[in-house]
Amino acid sequence: MTALTAATAFPSARKVALRVVGVIAALGLAAACTNDRGQPTNQTTGTVMGAALGGVVGGLAFGSVGGAVGGALVGGLAGNLVGRALDDQERRRLAEATQYAFVADNNVPTTYTVEPTKTSSSSSTQAPPTVVSAKPVAPASSRADGSTCRPIELTATKNGQTTTETTTFCKSAGSQELKPVSV
Repeated sequence: MTALTAATAFPSARKVALRVVGVIAALGLAAACTNDRGQPTNQTTGTVMGAALGGVVGGLAFGSVGGAVGGALVGGLAGNLVGRALDDQERRRLAEATQYAFVADNNVPTTYTVEPTKTSSSSSTQAPPTVVSAKPVAPASSRADGSTCRPIELTATKNGQTTTETTTFCKSAGSQELKPVSV
């Protein structure tokens, strides 16, 4: 029977480093996905940005490599879902709606309609506008570290398909920057 020691109870730093390298390699492969103009797709950009932000938030929240890796995975998934559908202008408007929703009354949505960007194609049919909204679903709450957090329902309707996701956003004391967190 093997005795349980600190060396066997926790994964070695080498194993943790290999896992982190694996996640970074997977993100690198995802970043290689490009559209027909050689630019990264919205889905790829969303995945990479979500993973980066999630990794930072997870690392800070849990103070460990495991927290950073878990946060990167959750953030990457959320970023992938949002990035799959929304372009830069639509994401900016959704971020703006989220800022307003953070201070709004419960169940009062902030909604924007984003007209599609003009393309160089000679097609006479144009895509319908995209509608993005953010709606607070519960009151804001204060945390021990002085930050304020609030769950907000994000909705985007593009090309007839609606995606809805509820995310908790937090704002540090004295800051105006909202950050998504996993609760």
